[in-house]
Amino acid sequence: MIEFRALPSDHPDLSHSPLLRAALLTLGYAREHGSIGLTKTDAFKRVFVYWAVEHFQWPGKTAAEMFRFNKVVNEFEFPPLEVLPTS
Repeated sequence: MIEFRALPSDHPDLSHSPLLRAALLTLGYAREHGSIGLTKTDAFKRVFVYWAVEHFQWPGKTAAEMFRFNKVVNEFEFPPLEVLPTS
């Protein structure tokens, strides 16, 4: 069995985590804007999804690639937003 070990919040490896960076940016967005709007189906509103695509710097999913074929990107089309809970 894999044993997990807790890392201190200042551990240098954490700066390389795209998921941690995405979560921190999401919290910063919510703090700055008061909240993150949800659709009637509890998905993130597109204004936040667009912002996330532009700011997360997700490996293999640059903003240019994400908007290359579609001007609208939904939450389910951007991997890091699929793992962040909306409720």
